[in-house]
Amino acid sequence: MINNLSRYSYNIPALPSPQTAAPVLIRHERGIASTQHLWPQGSTLNISLFDMPDKAKEYIKKNINLWQPYTNLKFNFINTNDGDIRISGKNDGTGNWSVIGTQAKQMPLHEPTLHIDLVQTADMLNHSIRHEFGHALGLLHEHQHPDNDIQWNKEKLYSESESLGHTKEVTDENFLNPPDSSTTLTSAYDSKSVMHYKVPPHVTTNGVGVDFNEDISEGDKQFIALLYPPASVDKPVIHLLAD
Repeated sequence: MINNLSRYSYNIPALPSPQTAAPVLIRHERGIASTQHLWPQGSTLNISLFDMPDKAKEYIKKNINLWQPYTNLKFNFINTNDGDIRISGKNDGTGNWSVIGTQAKQMPLHEPTLHIDLVQTADMLNHSIRHEFGHALGLLHEHQHPDNDIQWNKEKLYSESESLGHTKEVTDENFLNPPDSSTTLTSAYDSKSVMHYKVPPHVTTNGVGVDFNEDISEGDKQFIALLYPPASVDKPVIHLLAD
């Protein structure tokens, strides 16, 4: 089955971006990120967790903190519901979703900016938390990388997606449409990225799928460290993909 779709979108107007220092990118690193919605370098992100038991909060914190060593951001978990990133675990049927990076600033303070379905198997829960928080840091779907080598069978993809209650438009947005090249940074396609959905072989024309990725990949770590360089990481020379 195809993973539940993330409710990330491009239809929320972008915030002005002068506050964000220009990220650096080298050719051999992997990833895709929105330049419009990166957090300011060195930010402290206040993160609220609510509508969930304390054990779930600790579990989510543990997974989120897997990103922290590879950024210059500080993750500050707070007990109020007015954080920069507001994570809900309410059983409301909305699945797993997140807005992208600083889009969270445009959401009303009483609304979550990220949601985790707590009723999942452990491996899926790990993936969901890591994947959605990647969106919260500004990362986009890796399977929509313009250089992906997935040979989609669109008819089968639409059929399976429809069986899960998703429209063609939602499927296009979350699977097929490449991001706007004028507002994204990309490097080498990474099929092992936690930002990549599982692709079942039967929704491709060549029978070649992409495995389920539970862990943050080495490519994810390298790419996020280039977007938010930790003090221990030397800034490389910029070589954006031009060919």
